[in-house]
Amino acid sequence: MTIRVQQGSDGIATVLLDRPEKRNAFTLEMYRQFGAAIDALDADDSVRCIVVRGAGGAFCAGSDIGGFDEERGDAQVAREYAELTLDMTDRLKLTRHPTVACIEGACVGGGLEIAALCDVRIAARSARFGIPINRIGLTLDYRELEDLVGLIGPAHALEILLEGSVFGADEAMSKGLLTRVVDDEQVVEHAYQCAARIAKGAPLVNRWHKRFVRKLASGVPLSEAERLEPYACFDTEDYRIGKAAFLRKEKPAFLGR
Repeated sequence: MTIRVQQGSDGIATVLLDRPEKRNAFTLEMYRQFGAAIDALDADDSVRCIVVRGAGGAFCAGSDIGGFDEERGDAQVAREYAELTLDMTDRLKLTRHPTVACIEGACVGGGLEIAALCDVRIAARSARFGIPINRIGLTLDYRELEDLVGLIGPAHALEILLEGSVFGADEAMSKGLLTRVVDDEQVVEHAYQCAARIAKGAPLVNRWHKRFVRKLASGVPLSEAERLEPYACFDTEDYRIGKAAFLRKEKPAFLGR
């Protein structure tokens, strides 16, 4: 298995991209494993946060170009490949659980796209970013572009794609690709500290906020039922637990219901 899942008793799950000899570049089977792993975690109510990281000091170098002759031999085959792989990575985008990308080393091509689908993106200062696919004559399709443009806007997206350069974490931060940049030796610690803070919050509230923000970002007008959704929290056990703990000046132990 090149996608490994580790779950702790604290509600934090790690999805590890484990192909370090290729800087965790994805094969078609890795995409399938990745989608299955996220699906399983999404269905698990005990999960409070998912951390995505790569093994061996790299996040992900994108899709393995070694399989391109077979998997992208012509336009029709390439379309089928994209539909499958994007369906797998969309599981990360659409999971109800909060997600944190812990980024070290190479984070390029499809690897950058995967990181960009996470809710929080924490990078080591020496990490490298880019989508240099114009060097091999490839384009992103509209599904990929929609996510990238939605995160950083059309100007930065075009700059990255047209220049095809690979750039550092500070520049990635300035473009809006990252949430924060930390020293290399602290990135894993910072990512899991972030995940721990998320996991201590009311899980229903975190899931609602993810959905609300996505809905607002879509630009689709809210229905009356959707406008009323934020008030559902007042009928949850977690609200009663949180309010009581606040009054007693204690830390709440949320149940997710």
